[in-house]
Amino acid sequence: MFFLKRKGDYELRLTRTVNTPGRHMMDLYLFIPPETSLSARTLPESQFFFGSVDHRFGLMGLQGNDRAIKSDDSYALLSPYFEIANGSWLLRYKASMGRLRQQVRSAETPAEPIARALRLSQAFAQRMRETQPTQNRQKRYLRQMDIYFSWFAEQFFLECMTLESYAGLDEELRQSIADFLQQEQAYRKEHDYVHDFQGKPTALWNRMSLYDRLLEYPVSLRPKIAELGSGTRKLVKAGSTMVIMSMLTYLLFNVRSASQTLSVTLLLVIALAYGIRDMVREDMINVITRRLRQGKPRWKIRLRMPYTKQQVAQQLVWVDYWNLSDLPRAIADIATKSATSDDAQVICYRSLLKPDKAALEHDEIRERLTLDFESLCEMIKVSRDRLFVCEEGEDSEFAVQVHPIERQQDYHLLLVSTEPGQAHSSAQLWRLKLGSNGIVQCKSKDPNWPSPEDQMKRSWWDRISAVLKTQ
Repeated sequence: MFFLKRKGDYELRLTRTVNTPGRHMMDLYLFIPPETSLSARTLPESQFFFGSVDHRFGLMGLQGNDRAIKSDDSYALLSPYFEIANGSWLLRYKASMGRLRQQVRSAETPAEPIARALRLSQAFAQRMRETQPTQNRQKRYLRQMDIYFSWFAEQFFLECMTLESYAGLDEELRQSIADFLQQEQAYRKEHDYVHDFQGKPTALWNRMSLYDRLLEYPVSLRPKIAELGSGTRKLVKAGSTMVIMSMLTYLLFNVRSASQTLSVTLLLVIALAYGIRDMVREDMINVITRRLRQGKPRWKIRLRMPYTKQQVAQQLVWVDYWNLSDLPRAIADIATKSATSDDAQVICYRSLLKPDKAALEHDEIRERLTLDFESLCEMIKVSRDRLFVCEEGEDSEFAVQVHPIERQQDYHLLLVSTEPGQAHSSAQLWRLKLGSNGIVQCKSKDPNWPSPEDQMKRSWWDRISAVLKTQ
């Protein structure tokens, strides 16, 4: 299951934890409203993949390593293993706090998730601050982690204090949170961290974001992207050139054998044929290559460990533009409310992740998919329409109020995922409302996805139908 979170005005972030080896399939369908001028020309597949999608992976360690234990010198002997181990613990802590933040926002009585967050923060602080590194590089890394953790935990509990339901919490829990925040402030003064927490809010936020990127660097898997299909394109290019040149050569020899001379008209016809070939050649090569590679992956990504360059997982990626009528029945039924035309455009982003079994024995992989809708929001024209409302004043005079109108478009985001060893899939659906200035609304909906039993029955019926068609 993926967890969705908004990041800024244009971005949505989907996260999950991968802890089992095998084939992890994810299909992401973005249903485009018919009034949007989106096509492979306005936003090519490669531009969507490199500009609107950010798919990253990180090492999170194992679940049992989250406990507050005394530091063991065996895991922190030399860099970069020290940074990788501590960075994975911090990544797991942030992921746990992110899930608790969603529970706090959605729960009517958030006492339990807040108490769990407090216990988790205290345990993480105890384990981290008992670690005594020896190298200067390790000390610098641990200092940045200590500063970032203190700020991150404080922001979480201060956000909880702004909730309306916070006043209804138990007095003991509220006092424990206040004591924790006071201890953190005293700890900053004791270790000379106060300077890192000073400055304007924007400068402080940017400073902590920089620390976050530096801390995640040792645990972020390095992607090595290889574009697939270059060999097919070269073969199509060579084949098309061979066919065209063979036809022109055949025509030239037949004309010469008939008339024994080359006329000016024939030379102009040959020059015109060469010009037409150069004009339509690239489009023809693109169409043929696209047909030959339809349904095949576009990119192959090898995910490697930082520093050691050891391969941890392999990923295949598809990006295709489909019409609504070309989609499977179960997926097209979900999109009936978002697109009423059979020619409506659908962006399909598919990922097949195959992590190595040896890598998952020591770590879990955090998968993070960030979608940037800025290019789609730019296609929404700014509205200059205004709505006039007439209201009667105290002196029986009419007062006219002017309300500017913002154009908005409804998108549907469907995510279908399949775990290793499962014959059925699960789905999640969100309704997005986009404006020219970013994401206006993001709301989760029930996808009405078939149950595992119905999917098994349907798969058996598909197999029987395929056998009957062949007979």
